[in-house]
Amino acid sequence: MEKQWIQNGHDTFFRKVFSDPAVARSLLQHELPQPLVSQLDLSSIKRLNNTYVSKTLRNTYSDMVFQINFCHSQQIAYIYTLFEHKSYVDDWCSLQLLKYMSSQWAEYHQHNPNDKLPPIIPLVLYHGKKNWIRRDIIALLNIDTPEIVQSYTPQFDYALWDVAKMDRDRNELGLDVRAFLQTLHHISRNTLPAVLPQIVQLLSQVPSDRTTTLEKIETYLHYAINCNDYIDEVDIERSLENNKAKEELMPTLAQKWMDQGIEQGIEQGIEQGIEQGALSSQAQTLRSLIHRRFGSIPATVDQRITASTVYELSGYIDNIFDAKTAEAVVGLS
Repeated sequence: MEKQWIQNGHDTFFRKVFSDPAVARSLLQHELPQPLVSQLDLSSIKRLNNTYVSKTLRNTYSDMVFQINFCHSQQIAYIYTLFEHKSYVDDWCSLQLLKYMSSQWAEYHQHNPNDKLPPIIPLVLYHGKKNWIRRDIIALLNIDTPEIVQSYTPQFDYALWDVAKMDRDRNELGLDVRAFLQTLHHISRNTLPAVLPQIVQLLSQVPSDRTTTLEKIETYLHYAINCNDYIDEVDIERSLENNKAKEELMPTLAQKWMDQGIEQGIEQGIEQGIEQGALSSQAQTLRSLIHRRFGSIPATVDQRITASTVYELSGYIDNIFDAKTAEAVVGLS
């Protein structure tokens, strides 16, 4: 199984789905404010390779940048999309957006130093369970009278797509968009097994060649397997019941599911091995220091060292120079 599904399942799913410009086009057309949509040439939309979320934050954020033309114009705009993976509302979303938008503008200016900057339309896609709370930059400042610095503080708005509040079954939305929104809504809930057959059915009805359809269904099922705690093999098989894709996908999914377990086991074993190695090294160091300082290691002290964690051993090593007895080093006196 591809390692990124295990490490960053949300990010991988988001990028695979939005690799199809039709999904982004349909969502933007129906979910952005219509006065703005009416000024955009949606047929010109293209996804850029730009990404500003660091690898360390991929478990909580994904981002994607789209370029789009204005109607009857050579002028362009960027649509910066920030996908929130967390199950709770992020107070610092506005700060993240400001940083990433500034990076996008800085990159454009570097390549086009004599041009004015294109506008950026920030968009937040959120699929948590709690209601989203907007907090502007001014609300994040530590000051009792924010109004006196408001004119000096960046202020901007952003489009919010809160999946829990979106009508996921609207007929004007594309079938693949409806499948996408349904999946996001249920991905962290115990309701996903029940709606997964419906999601697969929607994907099967999207006009496309068979290879593309199979790839889409496999992407969604991988996401369900890796990012939902309530899905098992029976649910996956049930979702493919009476579907022509079942015969082709089930062997592949079963093999990758097994590979996932093996890879996770290997990673856990490596982590445990590293931790055990650090524990053994710390204990050996501490015993050596105690023996050198006090000439011997009392049995009670040795037992305490054996039962200690890496964190505790590190603290005991810090005690070695101030402690008056071996027992005091490990907190026994």
